[in-house]
Amino acid sequence: MLNKNMLMIGTVLMSVSVMAPAYAGSDASNTMATDDAVESDVNKLGNEIAAQYEEAKDFTFEQKEDFLAWVDNKSEQLGDQYDDVSAQVENDSEEAVEELAAAWDSASDELSDALEDAKEASADTWEDVKANTVSALEDAQKAISDKQSAE
Repeated sequence: MLNKNMLMIGTVLMSVSVMAPAYAGSDASNTMATDDAVESDVNKLGNEIAAQYEEAKDFTFEQKEDFLAWVDNKSEQLGDQYDDVSAQVENDSEEAVEELAAAWDSASDELSDALEDAKEASADTWEDVKANTVSALEDAQKAISDKQSAE
């Protein structure tokens, strides 16, 4: 039977394989279709990540290192997603760029603090710290998704 980490890795790989075809063959004349594809992909990725966050709640204290690796991976994915959304928002207005950057910076700081707390968590504090870390990841996802859908 596959363990949870293998299932999570499979989900991430599946996400990439689903997203890649949306950008194949796009060019500058097809900007609106590409923008719609990016928005759709952001929403799909957000739904997939939300489901994965539910799975993350099952990590035990004994799986702390696996959880920390999972959070690092999700943080990197969110950073890449932020870069994509940020590049797209650049075409809107300076205000939109500033709003996205402020939301991301705040969420990113919250996530960094939560990750540090998770690294220092004891068995007694594990469930609360884990929940706070998952919440920080969800907030970071929302910071990107909310700005994307507001366009």
